[in-house]
Order: sequence, then C-alpha cells, then structure tokens
Amino acid sequence: MIVLVGGCGLERLAAVLRASGEPVALLPTTDPAAVAGLAPSLVYVDPFDADWLHDVWQAHLGGRRAHPQRGLEAVLQAYAPFPSVYRGPRAFPAGAEGPACRPPPPAVERARRRLSRERTVDVQALWQRHGILDDGVRFGVGHGEPEVGELGRSRLDGREAAEVEAEAVLAWLDARRGHTCKAVVVDLDDTLIHGEIAAPDFTGRNPAWGGTLPAADAWWRAPRGIHEALHLVRRRGLALALVSRNDDAVVRARFRCMPALRGRLLDLDDFDTVVVGFGAKSAACRTVAARLGVGLDTLAFLDDSEVERAEVATNAPEVLILPGDGLGAREVMTGGRRFLAWSATEASARRPDSYRSRAAVGEAALAGEAELVRFLHGLAIELTVREALPEDGARIEELLARSHQLRLTGAQGPPEGARVFVAACRDRLADHGLVGVAWIEGPADDRRVGELAMSCRILPHRVAGSFLAHLLAHEPRARAERLDTGRNAASAGLPTEGQLGVAGWVRLHSGITPRPC
Repeated sequence: MIVLVGGCGLERLAAVLRASGEPVALLPTTDPAAVAGLAPSLVYVDPFDADWLHDVWQAHLGGRRAHPQRGLEAVLQAYAPFPSVYRGPRAFPAGAEGPACRPPPPAVERARRRLSRERTVDVQALWQRHGILDDGVRFGVGHGEPEVGELGRSRLDGREAAEVEAEAVLAWLDARRGHTCKAVVVDLDDTLIHGEIAAPDFTGRNPAWGGTLPAADAWWRAPRGIHEALHLVRRRGLALALVSRNDDAVVRARFRCMPALRGRLLDLDDFDTVVVGFGAKSAACRTVAARLGVGLDTLAFLDDSEVERAEVATNAPEVLILPGDGLGAREVMTGGRRFLAWSATEASARRPDSYRSRAAVGEAALAGEAELVRFLHGLAIELTVREALPEDGARIEELLARSHQLRLTGAQGPPEGARVFVAACRDRLADHGLVGVAWIEGPADDRRVGELAMSCRILPHRVAGSFLAHLLAHEPRARAERLDTGRNAASAGLPTEGQLGVAGWVRLHSGITPRPC
C-alpha cells in the first residue's frame, strides 16, 4: 500500500495512483502514528503545506529569517522508520503573492538542500520539465492541478501535474520492491556519437574522439546529455553494454575519448561488455544478458533507430525500450521507473566492476567446465563470512530486494532472534563488497537456514555453496532446504553444494564467533 501523508493536492495524486492499480491510503495529518498500522510499502510525505509556504514567504517579504528547518527535521526523524519518500518544497512563482522575488526565499533553498540527502520528488522541477507553468496551477504551486482557461491547460506534453508526479512516486516504489534495471544496452551510431563511427567525417563531427580541437571545444560538440545520464546510472550500480552494427576493428580503433575528457564522456573502456557485429540487436541483448548473468527483463535498450527499437521489442519483449530521443531517454534514466536506487550502498558503486568480473568468468565458461574451473582457480577468489552488524542493514535490505535467482527460500527478512550473517567477495578483477546474506533461525532442537541470498553478479564464481558450507560447519545441527519461488532456479543444487564443503578455488576468511552445539 502507498500511504500519502499531507494535503496540497495529494487527493489528485491518489486518484492517479489508484488508476495504476496500486492500493492507496490518504492521510491529511503528518502524525506517524496513523501510518504504523497500515504496513505501507511506501510512504509519500509532504512536509510543506500551504501554511508552511505562506509563513516562509511572509517572513521573507518582511525581512525576517524563517526557521522551518526545525519542523522539517522533526518530520524526517518521525518518518525515518518507514520506507519514506518526501515531496520537495515549492516556491511561489514571481508575483504570485506580494512583490516579485527571485531567487526563492532562502528557507526554501535550505529545505531543498536538506532533502537532497533523502529520497525526494522535486515536484516543481518535474512540472517545469513537462511544461506545466507555475502560474497555471490552480491555488498556487502547492497543489498541482493545471488551471483550465481560454487557452487550454498550461502544459507542453499533454500530461497533468498529478500524472508526472505519480510516475515519480511509482519509480520509487519500483526501487523499494527491487524492480530495477541492472544494465543499459547502448547503441553507438547517432546515439553516443553524431553520425556513424565508420563515416569519413567521424572525427570532424566528433572531435572528442580522436580530434585535434581543444578539450573544451570538443566537449561542447559532443552529445553530452546522454553521456551524463549514462555516467549517472553507472554510479548507481548499473552495468553498461555497448552494441553496434559495425566492424569490430573500427569501433575499437576509433571510439577512444581524448584523455582530458575521460570520465565526462564515454569511450570503449567505460563499457562492461561490448558486442559489435552485424546481427540483430535482440540477439546482442541476449548475449549481453548471458555475459552479465542477468535476466532480459533487467535490461534497458537505448537506440536512436525506431527500426532497431521495434526489432528488440518484438524479439526480446522482456527488455525495457527507452525513448529514442535524447531528452526522453535522459528523463527516464535519471528519474524514471526502474532506474532509481532505493539505498545508495557501497556495493552499488562496486557493481559495474563486478559485472566485468562476471563477464570474464562467463567467457571462460564458454570453453567448457575444465577451462572454467582452471579460470576460477586463477581468479584468486576470497570470501569473507562474518556476523552481520547494524551498519549492514541497508545492504541486507538491498540484497533481499534485488536478488531473485540465487535464493534458498525467498524469505523477506530475518525473524526476531535469528543469527544473521553476511558474505563479502573479492577477486583479482574486482572487489564485489557484500554480496550475500543468510540467517539461521529456530529453537536449539530445530535449527534451519531461513534464507541465503546472493547477488547474481557472483553466480558464476560458484561461491554460494562455500558460504552455506561455512555456516553449516558452525551450526552443524541446522538443516538447509530449498523452497521453489518460481525465480530461484539457480539455487537448485545449493543444499547439496553446502554439504560438499568450501570449493577449492575459494579462499575463505571467517569472522564468525564459534558457539557451542
């Protein structure tokens, strides 16, 4: 259930959310006690009602310093225990109430900066991007209902303010449920560069890749928006895959960014896997999914060509097709559904390197079992298992939300009194961070492994069995049984692997405190 807390037009947002099929509760009070009994999947809180905005504005016009921050901190503290997202502050437009004022009152900017550390929907920015004008919103920007006048609604793309806000709320709900993309498959020609990479005028049109212009001039002539958006999603932990209908040697020779612009514009080294050839893009998407060890339904596809997008949509319908225009694709990747990260954990930043390691293992597996085992022995895999600490909570929550293939039971969380463990993994190609969580529960005479969940990124490294084996060595009376969730086929042999002990290619470090049997 989505719980909406506050006033200022949230009843219109509730109607749109209900139309999407989500159950919604609307609470006009910011008292968290009213939320506790609803077991919400998401709480959307608006701390900035019309009275808040009025007081801030009047204080500003009167030359007084407003102190709404104290009230905001109290709201943030009260809703910290819930899966909360906050509706950002809105500043009245120039001339809407009293003399024109630019920039907005400092109190509004202070509130916006404070909320930048939280999960937030900046509704005023959303409305501006969709052409919904501040002075065309009935009762002021606190509400979000475009006014109907002789010239029609004040919007550019035909969407209501509540509709674009609902999309942002649903994007956070997807992130909370773990329904997020894991990789973006990106075309090259006319998407990341102007024109075709094999064209004679490639360097002239794209001086950032092999040109002779100064870096500043080359930067301004590049399709910067798409590159910035892709850098952003990579920092959130998504893998990047390059697919191109070109000659491999040409792509590898020409798609090299000038050193001064590396880190700002993408080149070949920024992609975790590359598929270049003249086959169908849907086949390339399947190759990417296999190399990264993710499902097709976790891929997003970015291509300027309507024909290519249609081909992938037809032959790989699980893949999310991004808009072909740069502005639309950026909008989705930076704040759209399946692109937000609920928890910004340390493991998120490490995830792209993990995908590269996984792709390397996948390449070795193509040569057969013997070559794979040889490669794993040379990968210098280290697995550290220890009891969970309070600061691991965000990563544990993320693992349980995002991991589906390598799950023992599909349990949502450890019960009271369970003994919870985490596993960290590293190898010579990547430090994967915390990649596994498990717990042992039940009374002394009936101990069981309640769950073991591991990131799919290290599925081919074959360390899950070693994790389970180490837990059972410390609690030999515990039993491990797999429950079929419909999505965890990768764990079919996990209980048996756990009985075989630690794999020969795994160097295990234990941080578990021994307990008497």
